[in-house]
Amino acid sequence: PRASLSELWAAAQVEGRTWAIAEISDEKPSSSLSDLATVSGSPTRAFAVLTNAGITVLEQQRPVDMLRALLAHPALQDAHVREFVAIYGLDESCAMCYTLLCEDPTRVGMQVLAGARRLLFEFGGVPRVEAPALGSSGDERVVLSGRHNGMAIYLGRVLEPIWARPATVGRSGRSSEAQLHVGVATSTLVDVQDQLRRLLHFITTNQRFVPDQLNQMPVQPAGGARGDAASCWQIEAASLGALYELMVHSIEAISFLCLLADFNLPAVSEGLPEAQRRQLAGIAFSQLVCGDAGREACRELILALINTQMKQDISIDSLSDVLTKRCASMFSASDVMLYKALELLRGARESEEGTEASDLAQEALNLLSGVAGTLSAAQLRDICASFEALGQHGAVAALALACARQSDPGNEAMAFWRDGAPENDAREPLYRKRMECYQCVVGMLEKRGDSALNGRNLCALPSDDALFQFVLYDWLLEHGQSTLLFDMPGGCVEQYLSAEPRSVEKGDMLWHYYVHSSQFHKAALVQRELACSREFDIGLAQRIEYLSLAIGNVKIALDAVRTGKQQGAAAAAAAASDDGDGLTALRETEDQLEVAQVQLEIQQQVQSQGHMEVVRELDLLYTISELYDRFAYPLRLWDAMLLIFRVSNHDDRQLVTDVWTSILRTALDDAERTGLMAVASKVTSLGPRLYPSPAFPLATITAILVGLARERPQEYAPGFVASTLVQAGVPHAAVFHALNAMITDRAPSNDMLVREVAALAVSWVDSHGHLDMPDTLTADSLPIMEVDTALSQYIINSTLATNIDLKNELQRAQVRLRQTF
Repeated sequence: PRASLSELWAAAQVEGRTWAIAEISDEKPSSSLSDLATVSGSPTRAFAVLTNAGITVLEQQRPVDMLRALLAHPALQDAHVREFVAIYGLDESCAMCYTLLCEDPTRVGMQVLAGARRLLFEFGGVPRVEAPALGSSGDERVVLSGRHNGMAIYLGRVLEPIWARPATVGRSGRSSEAQLHVGVATSTLVDVQDQLRRLLHFITTNQRFVPDQLNQMPVQPAGGARGDAASCWQIEAASLGALYELMVHSIEAISFLCLLADFNLPAVSEGLPEAQRRQLAGIAFSQLVCGDAGREACRELILALINTQMKQDISIDSLSDVLTKRCASMFSASDVMLYKALELLRGARESEEGTEASDLAQEALNLLSGVAGTLSAAQLRDICASFEALGQHGAVAALALACARQSDPGNEAMAFWRDGAPENDAREPLYRKRMECYQCVVGMLEKRGDSALNGRNLCALPSDDALFQFVLYDWLLEHGQSTLLFDMPGGCVEQYLSAEPRSVEKGDMLWHYYVHSSQFHKAALVQRELACSREFDIGLAQRIEYLSLAIGNVKIALDAVRTGKQQGAAAAAAAASDDGDGLTALRETEDQLEVAQVQLEIQQQVQSQGHMEVVRELDLLYTISELYDRFAYPLRLWDAMLLIFRVSNHDDRQLVTDVWTSILRTALDDAERTGLMAVASKVTSLGPRLYPSPAFPLATITAILVGLARERPQEYAPGFVASTLVQAGVPHAAVFHALNAMITDRAPSNDMLVREVAALAVSWVDSHGHLDMPDTLTADSLPIMEVDTALSQYIINSTLATNIDLKNELQRAQVRLRQTF
């Protein structure tokens, strides 16, 4: 800042006697009362002195003129520059430098320009933190450089003639209605614009204002007023960037006003409603540059200009080029296309002929498709509503999807969706914008109701946008139209149903989709995955059903592969791998189903015992080892343990014997049941499921049955053991060999065992004696000759033992048997 206010003077000798002094008037008198408020090209004040010797012209030396003379001095020293700065202050001195630097170089001289540039950059100072005055409680503040402040001062002086003046004014025209006129003379606008362009050119060609280039600087301070030197530079860079932007916008606003004047703004404004003309009249130039109302006024005026051009059947391409070149930040080619499309839609609504309206709507869609990405959500909704009112439902979908695609060219919203839509993600605004676009299509479908819910209409929708397809599928599911998904085009259905969040419903639809598209192997994989999943609340019976369906689909897939093999060697080679994988999957799924069926029995047994928590736990699938260790053994579920032994092919004879002993002993001792009949019932219920396997050791079970029969002689009837085993699914031959082995080993119940063999022979004759060929092998054949020989030996033994009853019984059985020869 200046140390004090002062006036400078210089003496000039004028010959003769002074008669009169008068100021030479300028055609453009300065509006400033201060000699400091000088801009490039403004003339100095001149005075004519009339003497008896003639007329002498004296020019008043303004501070900028003094600086010009100082810089033009060939012996300029730094002390002279510092003295000048001390008089006028650093900010004003820098502002004068900008005045000189923006002059015509031919009028200023290269030495003056070089000196002004040197003063600006070497003496212009740096931004700094200034501490509060001693005793003051204020905060530290950042003081920007004189180079920055001088630019702000000079820019303000350049814009001062037009800044507060109205850009447009209303004046009465030929008719009674007021017309709009440009509020500032074109010559004034051009002068201001020329000075702004010179300043802008100087800035863009001198990137030394801050350590980095102006267009690469951050616009936010890093550390605030208390930051270090870098923070001060950041603050200055942000402010310089704002001044630069103000220059650009001011230049474009002036170009826009000149363009309106060239295109006869009064005539253009006649097409505007009176209320709109009143609203646009009086808009200040400052609002045109900085305010939202001014920007909106620009759009309204451009729309009126475009409408005028179109009504005169004049192409707006040239207008678009001019607007894009002169007012790039205020208007673009996309705006021209938008306004032209809106005009076409208006014409379509007013058209009385359907074909013409459809053609106009299609032409509007073609224009809008190229600029869809520039539409705001509100504009898109309004335009879609216009198309919808015209019955152009396809145009609604095409425009909305084009807007979504152009708004997110990198498809980042899709990646955001796949990642589970994380919070505070930079991609979320893109995702929301696309959702707003899709809502226009969904809203249209909502309004059309049931008429839109058919495969033909849905298949007509564009299918190349996967995210839109997912939104559409959600809408279909909400309306209970899941079956329509199977007829949708593209490959998005599979991706949608496989994506998170997963659910049983989506899983069911996925395997139905695979079956519908004859992808049976994939359907089986999904069904098996659902059966084995632990994240869904699925009952055990439903899991078993999934496994059963999976087995069926694997078999169908294998049949298809084998059919392909039969079509030739090439097909066989291609299908060999699939065949092997399919067989492996089939075996694994069948094993899982077998285990699950055992688990179902365990669950039913547990449920009958009232252990409901365990019942719910058993809704998940477990391995065969887990079933034994966690449920069957701890709960003493003997029947289930035997089934587990069979499924796992477990061969621990002692353990199996203990289990069978426990089962049959429990049945025998149950007071509510009928002794040996209960034992027989238990064996016959388990036998068909266990025989043949290590879980049904025939010799052991035979011995247990014989032992229990001896304990209950009053309940025993000959043939009890043999008939029980036969009804359990054991062939007669196997039963004979088991009984005969015990007889050979001279078991203590020899007579009982012999009678069992006799009863077995009679039983077999009763069930197989009708065969024409006794030696025919069947699933339940009996070695007749071996049995006959054994009966003969039993008869001899009973004769020697004088057991007449047993002998007679054996002879009757042998006769029956020999009758089959």
